[in-house]
Amino acid sequence: IDEVLGQWTALLPFAAPSLWTLFAAFVLFRALDVAKPWPIRLVERSLPKGLGVMADDLLAGALAGALLFVLSLAQG
Repeated sequence: IDEVLGQWTALLPFAAPSLWTLFAAFVLFRALDVAKPWPIRLVERSLPKGLGVMADDLLAGALAGALLFVLSLAQG
């Protein structure tokens, strides 16, 4: 459930994502979820077990979505 929620969170900035956007969001989300850079690791470790696991995926999704959104704006 947490992985699905994180993936959908990455797609929130896009009303009708293209196949490229879907793929890029998946790759960015998975990369952030696996690497767990700051602040994702901090969130996971700071919260109780189940909540930390869910929150780190939400944050990874939010960061992936924000990064992808900024990249899409830069491309025009």
